Amino acid sequence: MAPDVHGYLAARRRLIEGALARRFPARGPALRRAIRYSLLGGGKRLRPILALAAGEVAGASPRTVLPFACALELVHTYSLVHDDLPAMDDDDLRRGRPTSHRMFGEGIAILVGDALLTEAFGLMAGVPRVPPARALAAVAELARAAGEAGMVGGQALDLAAAGRDATLAQIRAIHRGKTGALFSAAVRMGALVAGARPPLLRRLTTYGEELGLAFQIADDITDAAQAGDGRTDAALGKATYPAVLGTVGARAHAERARDRALDALATLDSRADPLRAIVNLVVAQLDDTAAPARAG
Repeated sequence: MAPDVHGYLAARRRLIEGALARRFPARGPALRRAIRYSLLGGGKRLRPILALAAGEVAGASPRTVLPFACALELVHTYSLVHDDLPAMDDDDLRRGRPTSHRMFGEGIAILVGDALLTEAFGLMAGVPRVPPARALAAVAELARAAGEAGMVGGQALDLAAAGRDATLAQIRAIHRGKTGALFSAAVRMGALVAGARPPLLRRLTTYGEELGLAFQIADDITDAAQAGDGRTDAALGKATYPAVLGTVGARAHAERARDRALDALATLDSRADPLRAIVNLVVAQLDDTAAPARAG
């Protein structure tokens, strides 16, 4: 594990949150308050940190990758705002606070998500320090990960599976899109912006896919441990890994995903230590199943 990984994560989180706050300053139209409420309301900023870390592995500075990392966080936040809506997961709380639609109404919450998604692509389009071909590759990567073939498609599969007995293959398909696509996109975008060569890009892609799997399983296990509150995925009959594999089997699945992620980085130097530390931390949280289920 990298020395002082928590310090690394905290420093990168401050960098990202400062950039997000500058992109959406407090002064602005009435919609801005609702945008800032969701965008600046906490979270580990894991996806944008992954983009910065992968960019560093491939030789790019965090400042160069930062606009693309922030675009990832805009897309992630939009997905949370829309997932919380009554037509989706119908959640009242997000990160310990009322969800956007509970604070501002469903119409504004929908518009918040729309604005964040649109601004993400505008942000990536205006980066002067990145060669246009690299920027375009990152834009295409995020579009694929966020759309029908990725996050949105996974959410549609999740809605269709609610209340039904799902197979392991179905759960994998749901979360490969709903969760895994943005994790994979995060490391690939950082690498693409840095101009990574194909062998390194393939290794980082494998890492991102396996990390996304480990993250989702850890989230499902933590969620199942909290099922008594009536609002968790497990309590609502959603498709989860523990529902099919049991808690012990699901944890073993997460540990194998972690090991495959680490194997993908085996030949890389110490610049990859933050990536190693992140996947270790994701699985280590299972030692305390009281950890927050939706902290990403």
